[in-house]
Amino acid sequence: MDKNFESQKMKCSGIIARVIQHEYDHIDGILFTDRLSAFKKRLIKSRLTNISKGKIDIDYRMRFPDQKKKR
Repeated sequence: MDKNFESQKMKCSGIIARVIQHEYDHIDGILFTDRLSAFKKRLIKSRLTNISKGKIDIDYRMRFPDQKKKR
């Protein structure tokens, strides 16, 4: 929909299609890891665990879930 809430259609391919799908996934609450196969998830499990624990060296600010509030 556009700014006037009128329905719009666009046919995309390549990188622009990936970017649009990625952003649309954010709206639906889907993470890139939700789209990975079980095999690929196992391959990057330790990286994802380290990220969730804040054990990552980055040059920008990130927010991590509070590990103490687990229920």
